[in-house]
Order: sequence, then C-alpha cells, then structure tokens
Amino acid sequence: MIAQYWDRNTLLLDLTALAGEGEVTLAPSPVHGWPIRLEFRVQPGAIARLEVQASARVVFEVPAQGAPLVFKLAPDAYGPHSAHITVRWSAADGSAH
Repeated sequence: MIAQYWDRNTLLLDLTALAGEGEVTLAPSPVHGWPIRLEFRVQPGAIARLEVQASARVVFEVPAQGAPLVFKLAPDAYGPHSAHITVRWSAADGSAH
C-alpha cells in the first residue's frame, strides 16, 4: 500500500517504504479525474531510479544516500485524457522494468 497525502491540489505519493524493483498503475478518480499536481517521495538508497509513464515518460535518478526527497511530476507529463499512469522503480542503474 502506498500512503497518499493531499496538500491543496497536490497529491503526494509516499514511496519511502518501497525498495528493490516494482510497478504500480494509478487510475484517476472517476468523479474528479487526476489531481492538478502529482509528487513522489522516495528514500535514497532504497531505489536508484523512478520512472513515470503517462502522456510522457519521465525518469528520476535517485541519489544513493540522503534524506527522503520529493520529485514533482510536470503537469504536461499527464493530463485529463491519460487513462492511467504507470510508476516503476528499480534498485539498479538502468531502465526500470
């Protein structure tokens, strides 16, 4: 389960409990659609790469050490016509699977 937090019109998905490799598919709310802004909190050292695929593919490189950090997804990376958003994470350098 991924913890979710709202801050006004921004949905923060807390991925700090995740490690290794994995994937999750997000779907918009049937009533409200996608939030205006999406953010992802990650724990450096637990994963090395975060890939988000919707209208565009965005890859975030995660440092090997440090405090949790937040990656902000640009609003043009997804939109009202995005049926879903796929989030992949990987512990190794290279493309997340």
